[in-house]
Amino acid sequence: MAAQTVIKQINLRPGQRAERKLLITVAEWTEKTLDGTTEGTETVRELLGNRTEDSSIEYNPDLQESTDILGHSYTDLNKTQPSQNFDPFLILGGSRLGAYLNDIRRRNALSELQGFTMYIITAFIGQAGAYECERHDDCSITYESFGGDANVNFPITVHFSNKITTGTVDKIADDFTFTQDANV
Repeated sequence: MAAQTVIKQINLRPGQRAERKLLITVAEWTEKTLDGTTEGTETVRELLGNRTEDSSIEYNPDLQESTDILGHSYTDLNKTQPSQNFDPFLILGGSRLGAYLNDIRRRNALSELQGFTMYIITAFIGQAGAYECERHDDCSITYESFGGDANVNFPITVHFSNKITTGTVDKIADDFTFTQDANV
């Protein structure tokens, strides 16, 4: 018997549009800790988009287009290079990611801009306790500029890796539990 793909339905009423707040991007990284006597690490997560008015995941496809001798056009999709820009990404009190990225900027430790785990939660698919989610491992976050006029803006771009594990999260908060799909 052949395996059957199950596509989860969108949990909106017919004709209802998904609100942007139902597409959530979360950054996860590991920080070094020091409690005065011992050194360790802590996994930290932060929901992105606070004070960002517009942000979309752009897939940046690598396309090869050709036309054969009969005049038929073909397009081959080789890969996508997804990224998401957060502008503004304001320096806000309580933002661990803002503090972490600023420390990297200050030390010019560019290699530390790699190795993030990013989660894309599509809360319009699934239900409370099991929202559909993609986990992207080994992602990078780059900063574009630093400064501004009235507030300190630190716009960032997330570069997704395409190393994807699908699953669900139990809630929309930075302390969610990710459960990998069993059929993967």
